[in-house]
Amino acid sequence: MSSAAAPSAPRPSRAVTPFGPADVRLTDGPFAAAQRTARTYLLGLDTDRLLAPFRREAGLPSRAEPYGSWESIGLDGHIGGHALSAAALQWAATADERAAAMARRLVDGLVECQDALGTGYVGGVPRGVALWESVASGGAEAGTFDLGGAWVPWYNVHKTYAGLVDAARYAPADVAARARGAAVRLGDWGVALCERLDDAAFARMLRTEFGGMCEAYGDLAELTGDPRYATLARRFADETLLAPLRDGRDALDGLHANTQVAKVVGWPAIGETDAAAAFVDAVLTRRTLVFGGNSVSEHFTPDAAAHVTHREGPESCNTANMLEVERRLYALTGDVGLLDAAERQLVNHVLSAQHPDGGFVYFTPARPGHYRVYSTRDACMWCCVGTALETYARLGELAYAHTGGDLLVNLPVPSTLHWAQRGVRARLASTYPTAAPVTDVALTVDVDAPTELAVHVRRPAWALERVELAVDGVPVPPVVEREGYATVRRAWRGGETVTWRLVAGPAAERLPGDDGWVALRWGPVALAARGDADDLVGLRADDARMGHVAHGPLRPLAATPVLVGADADLAAALRPADDGTFVLDRGDGETLVLEPLHTLHDARYTLYFPAVPDAHAVAGRRAALAAVDDEQLGLAARTVDAVACGEQQPETDHRYTGADTWTGAADGRHWRATRDRFSYRLADPQARGAVLRVTYLADRGHARVVVDGTEVGVVEVTQPAPGLRVLDLPVPPGHHEVSLVAGPTGVPTPPVVAVHLLTDPA
Repeated sequence: MSSAAAPSAPRPSRAVTPFGPADVRLTDGPFAAAQRTARTYLLGLDTDRLLAPFRREAGLPSRAEPYGSWESIGLDGHIGGHALSAAALQWAATADERAAAMARRLVDGLVECQDALGTGYVGGVPRGVALWESVASGGAEAGTFDLGGAWVPWYNVHKTYAGLVDAARYAPADVAARARGAAVRLGDWGVALCERLDDAAFARMLRTEFGGMCEAYGDLAELTGDPRYATLARRFADETLLAPLRDGRDALDGLHANTQVAKVVGWPAIGETDAAAAFVDAVLTRRTLVFGGNSVSEHFTPDAAAHVTHREGPESCNTANMLEVERRLYALTGDVGLLDAAERQLVNHVLSAQHPDGGFVYFTPARPGHYRVYSTRDACMWCCVGTALETYARLGELAYAHTGGDLLVNLPVPSTLHWAQRGVRARLASTYPTAAPVTDVALTVDVDAPTELAVHVRRPAWALERVELAVDGVPVPPVVEREGYATVRRAWRGGETVTWRLVAGPAAERLPGDDGWVALRWGPVALAARGDADDLVGLRADDARMGHVAHGPLRPLAATPVLVGADADLAAALRPADDGTFVLDRGDGETLVLEPLHTLHDARYTLYFPAVPDAHAVAGRRAALAAVDDEQLGLAARTVDAVACGEQQPETDHRYTGADTWTGAADGRHWRATRDRFSYRLADPQARGAVLRVTYLADRGHARVVVDGTEVGVVEVTQPAPGLRVLDLPVPPGHHEVSLVAGPTGVPTPPVVAVHLLTDPA
């Protein structure tokens, strides 16, 4: 269990108010640099291209070609919504007029499209007008991620809702007024549409990923006071996820992770705070890795080992949305454990998921010896690009808060604060975040007039010693007025400086659910071993299908250094070096060099290491890892293309189509079955493929395997049995349309787990 990732024990709720982005300015260090880099990336986007899908759907003449990638394969317009949120937030956080101008252009463009349609609707969803009419009439079939044949249309249009709401909150006044009007019109359109659906039809619709629509209508209710929006927010609270959490049950295994996290963002606003807190606890305590990310190949997995065997690690979107849930819960409860979790995510996952030169990461693999790929601005329009544009604009949001007239200093990020209501200004200087043994922090307080004020300084969970404060060099008697905080209360005249030290040290953390793997950190900073820079296929991604995945060869698990000893032994063996790295005595006479994950780029890396209690177990552990390698690396070496069935992104990127199909998961394996048919497009650009492999669960069923219109084999199970089966079929080289077709008289197919196109066996 990642103990420091979990919220603290329950305590009485005490609402606090985090300062908004306009109140905090980042001034120095990695947070400020990341915010600047993201702003440069954002401002380089062409607003005419972002607006192109909206103009097309509104019947307006084109001014530019739309972006490619996901902006042209069904999620058309989603980045436009993210970009509007990001532009408004960057303006608020930095006062950069270029961001204000971008927000203005985007809002004006959306209003023009909204006016052209005249219904209140505005969106880039392909053939959206007809689609939404089909949805409203109850005639749209709902799959896991397709509704009426469209790719997650509510998820898509949510980005437009959120962009308009964020612009109404954070953009300059003239832009905010127009955005608020457009948000209300879009909100009214959605209310009218949803009123046409009875509860049963609405629940069926929610089978399809719908993003943060609960959040959107909750925010609209807060923005306008209109009770209709609050009512619709409640309808978008998915009972299939809520009910188990209300009962204290963790039923998350096998679910698409970010689908669930996005649902939960809106729950605190509709009175489901306890359920939201239960969800956060389930994710943080049982599914969160040392760097703050969660999930494997976009899903919550019951198979802990999958974290270190799969190339697709935690998704950046998950962490972006977890941060938003945590922020909203923290505002309601004041739970400092949520700050500990958010700090871990910000310092490690968020900072590491952006290249210093620009580009954002989708998956952060936890598999030893693998690597990340980075987006390129005009070619990659992934969801994690959109959320990144917003997240880096919001890096200062949790640094400070206030409650009852008191100031809370939560994260020692170099920054300034302007608390206009109290006439208080503060300047914080530090080297945070760093993996140094000690971080010195200085907070200078200025006031418009002498002011009685309590300043509460958070002691993070990783700090080894209590926080001791001094004002202008004079120690403050130890006072703890809030759990987790040291306090100085005095009359401030202006110019006084509060100083304190945060003492960090080593820690070892086991992989959640599998004590045989261990990671190291120093204070809040997750550490990794730098590997080679060979075979980093697709390091800077283009618009290729599945370009967000690091497709380069996997390194053998058996080559990973094995650590010897208990957690306390490993922590004691970790020591800082003079060059900013760390040296670990492995317990077998050799040493390991580690460095902060958030500074490690353009190379392979290892976060988790196999661990054994004593040196006698090393050989056996390496042999067990070699057996895993034999099976996994052999298949990887032969794979030309593959689809993980029942998983959203692999299926979408392989042009999934289907009728009368459904999906499920068993023992961490996702699958798809049908009473009709489903199909994929497999790519073989170098004409290397020779074998089509169908992997399926041995459940009753019959499926014809059709390749390019010709039946090449049959999958048939008459006697169910545990485990997986495979069927290998010869196929000619080249690209292939592969279909699985149900048997006669409606006999369904067995659950199909994967389809691989393989080379001939050696």
